Amino acid sequence: MKILGICGTHKRGEVKSSSEWFLKVALEGAQEKGARTESIRLINYNIIPCTACNRCFCGQLCPLLENSKDEAKIVFDKLAEADALIFSSPVYAYKMPAVVFNFIQRTRPLHEKERADIWGTEITAYKCNPFKGKAVGNLAVGAGLGLEGTLYDLFHYLKAMTATSVACAGIALYEPEIKNLCMVNGKFAMKHELMKEMLDKDIPGYEENENAIAMARAVGRQVFDIASSDLFKGVAEIMRF
Repeated sequence: MKILGICGTHKRGEVKSSSEWFLKVALEGAQEKGARTESIRLINYNIIPCTACNRCFCGQLCPLLENSKDEAKIVFDKLAEADALIFSSPVYAYKMPAVVFNFIQRTRPLHEKERADIWGTEITAYKCNPFKGKAVGNLAVGAGLGLEGTLYDLFHYLKAMTATSVACAGIALYEPEIKNLCMVNGKFAMKHELMKEMLDKDIPGYEENENAIAMARAVGRQVFDIASSDLFKGVAEIMRF
């Protein structure tokens, strides 16, 4: 079994990300069960925003997927190769980051493929709906507020794509994340003496948060267990009609 991890951080390249680190922990939990895993950051792919041209709805090719500068198809192909998925995102304005919303909106051709199977129409924008019948885990990582909204943002989308959310965890990294929010280039940058006094101490990093690590690992293990279940596979097959 292969499980793909999708990280929604806006940090690029090798810049450290707590949401990616906990995604790694979740995938390690799945590896302990025997899964093969891969992890990607959406921000590292050039995913051009949907132009609402409606071609995919009408059974035509998506022009963006035919654009050599667009890399959404690379991500779709990775989704199609995976047996299960785990999303992990930081909290932005009490919601998922824009890079995740942009990606979700680009999956309209996949949604239309799902609808076409019911309507009996032909959709050729992409070869399949790579979410169909898959177990999905979801992590939200932040200081505290907004974890619920970040987790909930995926719910209706996954349901529409006939994927099943089987494990969610909102991980509050209160002290290290509050300190991180007040830092620029590794230095305290907020002009607030009281905050500086409260945060100018040795605060354990998120890598030392045993509760958070256990939560993330449990998500990975749960996704593997459900995706491996004969009953889950059977119900997913029935739902294919």
